[in-house]
Amino acid sequence: MSQQLIWNLAGIVYKEQAVNFLKRFEASLCVFSGSVEQVYANYNIWPVTADNSKLLVLPNPDAHHDTYQAICTEAVVRTGLFIVPGEALGKTGLMLAKSNKATGKFQFTPLAIGLKAVAERMPKGEPFLPVITNKDLRELNKAAPILHLHRVKPSLLKDLSRFDANSLQETIQAKMNRFLMCA
Repeated sequence: MSQQLIWNLAGIVYKEQAVNFLKRFEASLCVFSGSVEQVYANYNIWPVTADNSKLLVLPNPDAHHDTYQAICTEAVVRTGLFIVPGEALGKTGLMLAKSNKATGKFQFTPLAIGLKAVAERMPKGEPFLPVITNKDLRELNKAAPILHLHRVKPSLLKDLSRFDANSLQETIQAKMNRFLMCA
């Protein structure tokens, strides 16, 4: 089994809160596993220790069509964007955080508004396709979970057919759009 399927939360203080936060995204964010070069669109998150210090992220074995193969690690890049629970900031809903390069502090915006703005600023023909990876679950000031986003760059999917690349793009966008409509 790939070590990237086991997420270690040893450095997180409020593990149960972090697990519950991460599980909110099972239906809306795809997971990328670099060691096997796969994206999982249909998966479950299972605690494997009593103290929630380790999680197992397993693709649904009955949904092979929701596992995308040959996703090279170069095609999945960091965004510097984070999803934060609004409660951690005295707000409701989910927030998108981006570090201000000048001050080093985070700027926050409601998630749906922030993701729409990011998508609109993408270069023409390059959609914003967010995914999460192992080690993307962190804590904000040791007080609240925070989830870093990576993104898939379709132009770098050199080992996928155009059909498979389009299918991956549509799946990632559809999952996120369904989530944002309910958020």
